[in-house]
Amino acid sequence: MDRRTLLLASLALLALGTTGRAQIPPAAQPAGADGKRAFTPQELDQMLAPIALYPDALLSQVLMAASYPLEIVEAARWSKANPALKGDAAVAAVKDQSWDASVISLVASRRS
Repeated sequence: MDRRTLLLASLALLALGTTGRAQIPPAAQPAGADGKRAFTPQELDQMLAPIALYPDALLSQVLMAASYPLEIVEAARWSKANPALKGDAAVAAVKDQSWDASVISLVASRRS
């Protein structure tokens, strides 16, 4: 799995509320005012530090597209199957897809 696909999948999971961590028994979890466990600053740093390595423009596109996880998977598969198409050529090739515009922008901005 390449870095882009991994980033897209990770952000989609974060958007859906899945953190990929082992479950801590409820008795061991400190609860916030709403009964949900709050992350420590160290846990937040560990989860979010890798994201800071990407350009802001790409992150904004990924965060907009994160609401469409299935379309992201389809776009990633399409990109893998069509490695020669980039930029405007890629956008033109996927114009007939029913994907959201934010997902289409990811296809245009992909890097090999």
